[in-house]
Amino acid sequence: MTATQAAHVAFAAAGIATGFAGCGTSDAQTECDCASPTVLVDVPPDRAGDVASVTLSGRACPTAVATCAASAASGCTEYAFEATGDGECDLDVEFTTAPADFTEALDFAQVRCCPGYYVQPATGSPVSVPDATDAGASE
Repeated sequence: MTATQAAHVAFAAAGIATGFAGCGTSDAQTECDCASPTVLVDVPPDRAGDVASVTLSGRACPTAVATCAASAASGCTEYAFEATGDGECDLDVEFTTAPADFTEALDFAQVRCCPGYYVQPATGSPVSVPDATDAGASE
C-alpha cells in the first residue's frame, strides 16, 4: 500500500472528527478555536530555483492558487494555498531539472464551526517536497 493509499484509509477511518477538536459549546454560545486552513508546501532551498510551477487540481481546489509565502535567494521555499471545497486536491510541483516532479494527493473537509476547508488529517500540512537526493520518494 502506498503512502497516499494509507493516508486515504486513515482519512476514511478517522472521518472528519479530528477537525472538531477546536469546537466546544459553552452554555448557549458555541466557541471555536479555529486554526488557519492554509496548507504550506515546503520546498528544499537546493530545489527552490528549479520550481517551474505549483499546480492544484481536483474537487477540493479547482480555483485554488499556490502563492509564494517564503523566498530565498534561489527561489520560493514555501508555497501556501487554501482549498475551496471538500474532497481531494492534487498538488503537483513541476521542476525544470531532474530529479522527478513531486505529486501529492490531499483530502479536505469542512468542519462544523470553522470557516474554510481543512486538510485531513490535520498533520497533512506542511507538505514537504523531498530534496534532490530523496526526490524518487514522491507519491
